[in-house]
Amino acid sequence: MVTATVEDDAVAQRECLKNVFSMEGGQGEASYMNNSQVQSQILQIVIYVLKETLDTIRHPPRPEKLLTAADLGCSCGQNTLVVAGAIVQHMTDMYGSRGHDPPEFCIYFSDLPSNDFNTLFRLLPDYSAAAGNRRFFGAGVPGSFYDRRSPECFVDVFTSTFSLHWLSQVPIEAVDRGSLAYNRGKVFVHGASEATGAAYRRRFRSDLARFLRFRAVELKPGGAMFLVCLGRPSSTAPTDQGSLGLLLGDLFQSSWDDLVRAVSRH
Repeated sequence: MVTATVEDDAVAQRECLKNVFSMEGGQGEASYMNNSQVQSQILQIVIYVLKETLDTIRHPPRPEKLLTAADLGCSCGQNTLVVAGAIVQHMTDMYGSRGHDPPEFCIYFSDLPSNDFNTLFRLLPDYSAAAGNRRFFGAGVPGSFYDRRSPECFVDVFTSTFSLHWLSQVPIEAVDRGSLAYNRGKVFVHGASEATGAAYRRRFRSDLARFLRFRAVELKPGGAMFLVCLGRPSSTAPTDQGSLGLLLGDLFQSSWDDLVRAVSRH
């Protein structure tokens, strides 16, 4: 009975996260748009890998007139458009080098329903104009990338940057008071017990397998996928998040503790 209740709570938590979890929208001081410079710098460093990935796409004998891309976990800032622009530019140049007219481009921007798609979409006209003739058709696809997001054999290239470290849910064991992995008094895996770390590792492996399984269905034969993920050495335990433990874990934990104390006083 306890296990069933915990599992029911996990399902409810997963559905709740889909509806409320997102980066800070808008263009204010605390917005993701104005606080994603580190991600932007890393993208500039690895953009050549994206181009090399695009070079691996297997083209049919007669070039297609439409190239479809999907950005999974797009959020709402300029970084999304850096990736989209690189795809459009590189594929336009590739077609031209082979004596073909460039295809039309359709790029699907996917994130949880709570994402600020309006802020992202307001950037698209300005970006398209600045890119001259390198225009693309854009559309929003709300939903979790741990589920199916497109028809079978539909997408030429998938991209996902700085997103796959977000799990689909907190591991069931971490919120089960009867489990050795119960993460008592914590909201992050950094500094937790070995059992808690193992639970988070299992959750990540399960989520990543699910992610790849659905992309395998949706990707066209000969398509490609470009992923940029936060990581750590395989020799390091999940409970040691390094500098991220201070940047994310400790700050989250401190903020949560302050909130709990404030509520308790009232």
